[in-house]
Parts: sequence; C-alpha cells; structure tokens
Amino acid sequence: MEDRSILIAGAGPTGLTAALELARRGARPRIIDKKDGPTPLSKAVGISAHSLDILEASGVSSKLLAEGIKVRRAHFHAETRELATIDFSLLPHRYNFLLSLPQRDTERIMADTLATFGIEVEWRTELVGLTQQDGKVEGRISRSGEEEEKHSFDIVFGADGADSSVRKSSGIAFEGYTHRRQWSITDAEIASWPYEPGAAQAFVHGGGDVGFIIPIGGNRFRSVSNTPDALARVPGNYRVSQVLRTDHFHIPAKQAIRYQTARVFLGGDAAHVHSPLGARGMNLGIEDAASFARRFGDGTLAGYTDERRPVGHRWIELSERILSTVQSTNRLVQTFRNLAMMTIGRFPALQKPLIERVAGLKE
Repeated sequence: MEDRSILIAGAGPTGLTAALELARRGARPRIIDKKDGPTPLSKAVGISAHSLDILEASGVSSKLLAEGIKVRRAHFHAETRELATIDFSLLPHRYNFLLSLPQRDTERIMADTLATFGIEVEWRTELVGLTQQDGKVEGRISRSGEEEEKHSFDIVFGADGADSSVRKSSGIAFEGYTHRRQWSITDAEIASWPYEPGAAQAFVHGGGDVGFIIPIGGNRFRSVSNTPDALARVPGNYRVSQVLRTDHFHIPAKQAIRYQTARVFLGGDAAHVHSPLGARGMNLGIEDAASFARRFGDGTLAGYTDERRPVGHRWIELSERILSTVQSTNRLVQTFRNLAMMTIGRFPALQKPLIERVAGLKE
C-alpha cells in the first residue's frame, strides 16, 4: 500500500475519514482542500453510532466523545403539543446516542489525528482537472491560485462536495433536482431553555412549517426551519442572548449515476446530496470513505459503487418521503403523521428500527 499513490480531494469529514482509514492501514495518501483550513461553520452536527465505530480504530472517536454532547432523546411536537419522545438509549449499542458536535470541531479533531500519522492536509490547494490514461490519473493541482505542474496518481478519491471538480472532470452525471422552498439555519446562544437539556426538539405546524433544534455545546443551539427565520418555528419561553450564525439554503436531492470510473472514486456530497432530516448526510460520507479505504486494502475497489450507491439511493428516497410528510399541508396526512408519531412514542419496540436507521446500523 505504501507504493500506491493516492490523492484525496476534499478535507471535510468524508475526505479526512478516507485519509485516516488509509493511513492506519499503511498507505500515505495526499489530501488537499481549497479552503484555508477546517470549516469555520457548524454545518453538520450529528455523528452516528456507526460513524463512531468507524473512527474508533484511528483514535478519533474518543476525542469526539470528549468534546461532543450525547443526545439521548428527541421530542416531536405538533405546534406546542408533544407527540412522542424517541429514546436513542434504546439502541442496542455501546454508543446509544447521537453525538452532537459542530462540524468545524469534528474536522479539527480528524485533521489533528491525521497529522499523528505524519500526513498533513494541504490547504488552499485544489484539483482543477484530471485525465485518466495508461493506468494512471493525471491531475492538475492549483496551490493558492497558482497552478502546479501535473501530478500522476494511481487512485483519486473525490470528496470535494456537491460541486465536485473530480466528478465533473470524470464526466459522471449528477442526476436529481433541488427543492424550490428556501430553508434557514441559525446557530445561537439561548438562555432559560424551557425544554429537556441535551435533547433535540422537532416541531411541525399546521401550515406546513417545521422547526428543528439541537444543542451543540454549552448554551449554544443549532436550529433549522423551512421558513426565513429558523428560530421562529421553535416555540417556547426562552431568550436568544446572541445569534452566532444565520444562513439560507435550498434542499437538493441528487446522486451520481455511478461512484467510480476506472481509477477515480466519489464519496460524500460529491456522490449524493439530500435533505438534512435524519442527520445522515455527513455520516453517509464517513461510511463511503471507510468502504473505499477497506476495499482499497482488500483489492476489491471494483465493487465500491455496487456497495455504496444503493445505500445512498435508499436514503435519498426515505429522506424525500420524510420531507414530504413533515411539510404536508394536507389535513389527512397531518392526522396520520401525528397518530403514527404518537404510536411510535408509546411503544419502544417500534422505535428500534427508526433509531437503527439514524444510527447507521441498518440500511
């Protein structure tokens, strides 16, 4: 493995997982990212049990656990009426919770751990084009805006996001659509929080508006809504002491038609993007990367697409159904949805399949 040259484009959680998993197997990948450093934003915050399993061998999980919040329950409400409590502690696993940690901290921990293997992320460096020929991948790399000479690699793993230059340069189609409805996101410090500490809260409203909020550290919370003001759809008697970040986005539902071509492979948002509902996006990317590294070591990379693309496809379909249901303005759908949530809340046996999917333990 030490003799194989590998380029990882993108140093988010997906690319960093690929680098860590390869490094602990004896490989020496080169990992680049056009950013100045780990993302300054919270972005994804939920780390699943399966992701913690994957990252345990490299020594990352213990560091994540030391800084994150163990979210053991999620409460679902219709307006201000609580419908159900989903209890992650029912998960038959040693990591029976959803770990909440801002992505910037996750990336920092992963990059610092990668450095202990003697591999540093090359920031302000990006792949601007590639060609495949003679059993190699020829890549054009730009550093701080100035293009370097071409480099030759045995394998390229594209973890460079939804606008992936690796995917585009490889001619792999990215099929799907983007929802027209605009969503908002807010990170804020909140005082006098009226709900269970350390738990996630979800609110659905009769007009199709939704609001979700999860603690991300101390008195800090991350709120997401399909309205212009993410916190406006989180009812309760609380006080916002400081808004840390706000942003707006549209939800895409897209997937690469294949995750590989010859010696180029895709993972994370470069391969699939979908609704954040269910907290699976970052975790699917971590799983993609772990599969890629394992298959590289086993010499079974030919089966990578067949393993990972169906998983991404199933989650896109499921997340679209969840999105449609929570945003529905149809009274019959709302009634059925609320009754279903109340039933799931009453019977722990019905919660197990749901939390296993969120935890990444059952696809």
